[in-house]
Amino acid sequence: MRIKNPYFILALLSGLNLVNYLDRSIVSAVGPSLQKDLDLNDVEFGVVIQAFMLGYFLTSPFFGSLGDRFRRRGLIALGVAVWSLATVASGLTRTFAAMVGARVIVGVGEASYATLAPTIIDDLAKPASKNRWLAVFYVAIPVGSALGYVLGGQLEHAYGWRSAFFIAGGSGFLLALVVLFIDEF
Repeated sequence: MRIKNPYFILALLSGLNLVNYLDRSIVSAVGPSLQKDLDLNDVEFGVVIQAFMLGYFLTSPFFGSLGDRFRRRGLIALGVAVWSLATVASGLTRTFAAMVGARVIVGVGEASYATLAPTIIDDLAKPASKNRWLAVFYVAIPVGSALGYVLGGQLEHAYGWRSAFFIAGGSGFLLALVVLFIDEF
């Protein structure tokens, strides 16, 4: 079974973009508890917040190149699964080094997704609607960021800071499985 409906594919990729940015902002949302529990000073916490950018920055060109040679849906699904598992691992960490490592790996997974998903949208959309379709995809950035703070804060309050990473990572992993069924054009 292949997913061929372009509107469903747009919704799926936009939903993943939302989860992508939700994941990024959860670190800040649960920051004080995370910082206290892992005994991090402000500089170390700043490194944790930005660690994913290292993985993202170093691997984005690599995924762009792979996307020119291999099926993008598989690369996206792999990247989302990697970032999702690393997000769950973020909730399991007990040390500064482990948290930084998990967040760098989140960046690697996000690099595959963020590099390749817009190219699928570009392929699917008719020329007259490409800008609207990409606007839908990119509006998930502020919405996901805001939800990360809201959801992260709510989950932290109810179940502890680690739960926010488990929920975000679990939802991303489920969506990664659905991506495998996209029919690439």
